[in-house]
Amino acid sequence: MTKRTVLSDKDTRATDVTSAGVPWSEVPEHALHSVEWVDGRHGSAEQELSSSVDLPIPAALHELPFLHKQRPRASRAMIDAHGARSRLANCWPGAWLVSPLTGWKWAKWPNGEVGWVPKDVALPDEFRVLARNDIQ
Repeated sequence: MTKRTVLSDKDTRATDVTSAGVPWSEVPEHALHSVEWVDGRHGSAEQELSSSVDLPIPAALHELPFLHKQRPRASRAMIDAHGARSRLANCWPGAWLVSPLTGWKWAKWPNGEVGWVPKDVALPDEFRVLARNDIQ
C-alpha cells in the first residue's frame, strides 16, 4: 500500500477539478495515480545538489537529439511528457525518470528541456528521480 503525500488535504481534493473537469473527489482510487501524473499533481522532485554537483551530465544527453526520430508521438506521448516535465521541473540537467503511466524514460536535457530517451540508452542511477513521492 502506498501513502499519497500530494492530495492528502480533503478540502483541496473536494473543491479542485482535474484537467478533464472531474472533481478530484470523484476520481476512482484505482485511477488516481494515473490522473495525478497526467495533471502533474504528483509534484516536482526535489534533488540534493550537494551529493551530485561533481557528477557530469550524462554524455548520452549531449549526443542524442532532443527530438529523437523514434520518439513516441500523439496525445499519449504529450500527456506523458507533461507529467515528466512537471516532475523534473526543479531538477538539474541530467535527471531522468521512468513514467509510471507508460514506462517510457524521460530526461532533462542540458538546455533544460525534458525529452524522451530510448530504453537502450543507459543513464546513471545517481541522476534517477522517482516518479512519485509515495512512501513504499
